[in-house]
Amino acid sequence: MMHAARLLVTAACLLAWRAAADPIAPPVELAETRPVETTLGNPALPAAQAVWLDMIAGAEQTLDLEQFYLAHWPTEPLAPVLDAIGAAAARGVRVRLLLDRGMAATYPSPADSLGRLPGIELRLIDFRALAGGAQHAKVIIADRGIAERAQVFVGSPNLDWRALKHIHELGVRVRDPLVAAAFSGVFDMDWAAADTIAAPEAQAARTAAIDSAKARARAAAARAPFTVLQAPGDTVRIVPGWSPLGAIPDTTHWDRTRIASLIAGAHRNIAIQLLNYGIESRGASDSTIDDALRRAAARGVRVRLLVSDWQAGAKGMAATQSLAQVPNIAVKMITIPEWSGGYIPFARVQHTKFMAVDSTAVWIGTANWDPSYWSASRNLSVTLWNRTLAAAVMATFERSWHDPGAAAVDPAKTYEAKVRGATPPPGKTAYGK
Repeated sequence: MMHAARLLVTAACLLAWRAAADPIAPPVELAETRPVETTLGNPALPAAQAVWLDMIAGAEQTLDLEQFYLAHWPTEPLAPVLDAIGAAAARGVRVRLLLDRGMAATYPSPADSLGRLPGIELRLIDFRALAGGAQHAKVIIADRGIAERAQVFVGSPNLDWRALKHIHELGVRVRDPLVAAAFSGVFDMDWAAADTIAAPEAQAARTAAIDSAKARARAAAARAPFTVLQAPGDTVRIVPGWSPLGAIPDTTHWDRTRIASLIAGAHRNIAIQLLNYGIESRGASDSTIDDALRRAAARGVRVRLLVSDWQAGAKGMAATQSLAQVPNIAVKMITIPEWSGGYIPFARVQHTKFMAVDSTAVWIGTANWDPSYWSASRNLSVTLWNRTLAAAVMATFERSWHDPGAAAVDPAKTYEAKVRGATPPPGKTAYGK
């Protein structure tokens, strides 16, 4: 719980932060976390933490956050973000935080502490019960319904201190009320679905709220593609995307279909950067995207796929190695060295989820590419058509592709799983111990 004096100091710091921010930042803005002690990423892009702080400090009426989980460590980069959320609530902004129920059991304290602040509502959604998976989206929506202020951030970084310092992440901020409305509708669906404490007689109202939110999201998305003026003579076309298939406003913008369609339309190049890739997971099997990549390669498209070393030893490794044998498809796996300050669980990894096609289109999402993310878990994305943004994303990809830690996947090799859990590998000391 923050004291009033601390809130005043935080508010003053955030005002100074906003005053120092670029006053002419474009409506569509990429943001990245470049892991410390690496050369990964595009230095021309702002840091995800800076973009989050600017969004939160600028919120005047509402701030909605739908996240996989919340993990905090004192003095680390998420601390100013949590302070900013508390300061927003203190100045009268309605703050709603929605987290996955399963992951909340792993990281209970930060969310509980934030949820006890006046002006902040916290709900946990059991997406396993709803669809068989998890609430895996990572989205921040500020000032929904205010035409000149509404904005949304969608991308790979979790609400986690490691995602702002020790993990390679990529997301996109869009200042546009129509785009924000499409994602707000999905947030409202999940917010209503998370209200599981309603008495039996109130379930009808809960169902009505979900249906109403779904209708709003469907109506907003029906106006896509949205066209945003990025600069004089430069526009960005934007389309929202979502999963899982059984819990989305409409199937028109299902992520799996969108990705397969982008691949089918490729003429020259496809560059993909992911945490992991596969065609089978958690009882689900789906080769739609894999088949699309093979067809693209067969017609002469150059396909490059970069996965993290968390793929090693995983079930999807066989699919990755199989793709690596296809002509015109190159597959690499990237390892990020451990931090000099100690072993950090579930970190030091390439976590971005994006695809660039023909230097014109970019898909940026929250889903890892295996079937369960399309069929069972909540995920969100944006697809952008703009050459400048595509070039910026490709700059990120090329830095990763040519990084010393990136090596070609050997189809014949047996890859051992990487130690990434709470217990450090032999000879290593965990950070903070």
